[in-house]
Amino acid sequence: MSRKLWNGSTGNRLSGMGYSALKTAASEYDEASPETTAFLCEDGLTDSDDEVLFDMQYTEEQEDDGKKEKVKDTFTVEEAVESIGIGWFQLRLFVVCGIITAADALEMLLLAVLSPALRCEWSLEHYQVALLTTVVFLGMGIMSPIFGMSGDKIGRKMTLFIVVVWIGYFGMLTSASPSYTWILILRSLVGAGMGGSPQGFALLAEYVPSKYRARLLISGQIFWASGSMFEMFLASVVIPTLGWRWLLVLSAIPIVMALFFLCFIPESARFLVAAGRHDEALAALQRAAKINKTSLPKGRLVQTEAVEVERGKFSDLFNKNYLRSTLQLWLLWFGTAFSYYGMVLASAEILRVENEKYSDVCSCNYLTADDYRTMIISTLGEFICLPVNWLLIDRVGRRITGTVNLSGCGLFFILLQIPVSRSVLTGFMFAVRGFSAATFNWIYIYSSEVYPTSIRTLGMGTASSWARVGAMITPFVAQVLLAASIIAATWLYGLLCFICAITAFLLPIETKDRIMPQTVAYKRMK
Repeated sequence: MSRKLWNGSTGNRLSGMGYSALKTAASEYDEASPETTAFLCEDGLTDSDDEVLFDMQYTEEQEDDGKKEKVKDTFTVEEAVESIGIGWFQLRLFVVCGIITAADALEMLLLAVLSPALRCEWSLEHYQVALLTTVVFLGMGIMSPIFGMSGDKIGRKMTLFIVVVWIGYFGMLTSASPSYTWILILRSLVGAGMGGSPQGFALLAEYVPSKYRARLLISGQIFWASGSMFEMFLASVVIPTLGWRWLLVLSAIPIVMALFFLCFIPESARFLVAAGRHDEALAALQRAAKINKTSLPKGRLVQTEAVEVERGKFSDLFNKNYLRSTLQLWLLWFGTAFSYYGMVLASAEILRVENEKYSDVCSCNYLTADDYRTMIISTLGEFICLPVNWLLIDRVGRRITGTVNLSGCGLFFILLQIPVSRSVLTGFMFAVRGFSAATFNWIYIYSSEVYPTSIRTLGMGTASSWARVGAMITPFVAQVLLAASIIAATWLYGLLCFICAITAFLLPIETKDRIMPQTVAYKRMK
């Protein structure tokens, strides 16, 4: 008896095919594409029955010059992002997320110039100065995983709104601090808000095609470096004339302005698909394609995996495919923040210690015009990470790039202990800032690529919590230990950088040219 092949999507029947031929055809479809989902709906039927139901993704066959061509009737968000390509949509998103990054840099680099001013005005001890920085990162460490989970639960954009309002409000309020205790409390709250800053990076990464992702994310360092430079210039003008309170007010204005720009960017389509909000995801992708003057693939938007996946699940970080990556990333984030913020704080401390040699005032020396000039030049080093990462990251891969950056950072940290002229010292500080900034840029890129959408911001938030632990400890090295022994402090920084360089080299997953996965069930790609 003849059989009939039923196409469930179009309602067409292909008659005249026997049962054995039908099974052969189904197996051929499965060999042709691993994404094809084919099954025989037997429903109690036997070889003598009249009909077999056959559902599959590839549902039409067209004859073209004697060759069979398969037409797909669905597409995933990964395929949509690749089809949209790079254009004005990503540029708009890049600028908005960059403004938030620059505003974060202002709040963060504020720590380097605020400490010397408060040391003199309130007669603070070394450990009290170190606490000014520690409480900021304590707040970040506590809130980073919470904001990370929020990003996976309620969305990247909504979490960014909360973060921007939080930082702006408490940043402004800090300028009215009546005492040392109050400034500790308020700066810790500012730090808590900054724990959600990686949301912007994740949002940008999720809309960039894999071919351009690394280079575009590297370019985001321009905003951080520019914010850092602007803060140094601002401090050099405001602190000697208007005082540190006005510096706090002016430094908080850009993050408040970012709230307006957030209204012009969409929610992550990857998040919306993972959340089951397919219509909203499709609308966001269609808008992006329209802005870029491209088109989406034909068919219906579907999730990569056919199973429902719980988003923001902490235990997924320790899935067998991600356990080793998670643990190594925690160490790398710790070492990256420890060295980067260590250099930011040590630059002012090294100059202060030098000034004490020629001053009768014990432990209270405001930064001079020459000191600000040296700090501005060393901050320029953050721009060198752009050509370094551009050159390496897509050629030799993520792991080698991280190894080179961390090794360079460790080498120049150790060289800081050598007695040299101010110009040579500035050159060493320039190199450390450059390699440490390149490392931070690299670790953000790698972390956003290695984790799937369902736990991406949770993974980044949890890992960045370890960065905050490193940043909480580093003030006691850069501002307390360094004052007692510059040799001990620089060797500590150098050795940790070398340990992290080895860790980066041994990372289990290379994300170069790797498609960003949606869930932990995604097939692992090395």
